[in-house]
Amino acid sequence: MGKGCMQLLLDEKGKKRNSPQEPLEATQGPVPSAITSRGSPRLGQRLAEGGAQEPGAVAGRTSGGEAGGGSDPEPGGREREMVVPGPLLGSARRAILGSAQSVLWGLKSIKGSCHNFCTAVFKDVTYKELKSLLNSRQITLIDVRERWEIVEYGKIPGSVNIPLDEVGEALQMNPKDFKEKYNEVKPSKSDSLVFSCLAGVRSKKAVDTAVSLGFNSVQHYAGGWKEWATYEFSEKKKGN
Repeated sequence: MGKGCMQLLLDEKGKKRNSPQEPLEATQGPVPSAITSRGSPRLGQRLAEGGAQEPGAVAGRTSGGEAGGGSDPEPGGREREMVVPGPLLGSARRAILGSAQSVLWGLKSIKGSCHNFCTAVFKDVTYKELKSLLNSRQITLIDVRERWEIVEYGKIPGSVNIPLDEVGEALQMNPKDFKEKYNEVKPSKSDSLVFSCLAGVRSKKAVDTAVSLGFNSVQHYAGGWKEWATYEFSEKKKGN
């Protein structure tokens, strides 16, 4: 490198060393007083955006929180997070778990009822089928008409009279109480039941009740006493 170039570099360095430095504010802009005095960038930003505020107002906001409540800011401009007590969280957790268990129990009950309805075997039987079943003593025939109907019109031989309003309660009785009230042995859930009435309306409701209670071998004599009496009268007439 020539002597001339070396001389130029030395002259430039000397000029920079001897020239006065520019103020920091001229190159970087004004520094908010909140940053320099409290070290809080958020507070400095508030002052810069909202204009100058009285020192008392700024101090009140930072020390006591904003008007109307809220969390107090911590040193450094960060706001404190609300801490929920441990016992309160435990109570809330237990309440949620209890509600969930109740819902699951309800769903299981619905599922069980649906299972009973879907898996139960029941069908309509004819006059001849019913007569054959009665002769073989393989079923319990329950007549759900009212007692006065039995007295006035008669009943199918071998049937047990349990009025429709009593069917649900009767099928849940203990065997001793059932025997005392209806003078018959209480059927178990695996026994074959046949329900009848006058013409099949009330007996169909009794079938639904029995199935919902878990009786899984239920049949329906839809013709009822009306059909039975008609066939019996016709057979007796032929016999004479």
